Amino acid sequence: MTTGADDEQRLLPLMLVAQVALSLTLALVIGIFAGRTAGTSALLGGVAAIAPNAFLAARLMNADIGSLMRAVWIGEIGRLLMAALVFAMIFAYVRPLSIPAVFAGFIVTHFAILPALLLLQRSGEKRTS
Repeated sequence: MTTGADDEQRLLPLMLVAQVALSLTLALVIGIFAGRTAGTSALLGGVAAIAPNAFLAARLMNADIGSLMRAVWIGEIGRLLMAALVFAMIFAYVRPLSIPAVFAGFIVTHFAILPALLLLQRSGEKRTS
């Protein structure tokens, strides 16, 4: 049996895996129905979401309780800067590009966090009852 701390520690890697899976699935579906350019663009949008989130997750997983707030601040600022950098690289260097597909990949990839949070909430409710 796992404890609540074990569940919470596994949450960040599970959210990243869920984001990768959702991003790949979306890129495949868009690629099949809208073409290769749109599929690749959606995948790049997913990368623009996943890479910065992985940076933030690494900062949080390696922080001790005393430096957690500092890790959150640095991680969040780094995440925003990294997302801006990835978007800048996509828009500057990738041709042809479907801009709506890039943003669809970015936005939908963030939705993978919701089921993980619901699972965490449900496991918390089981521990309290």
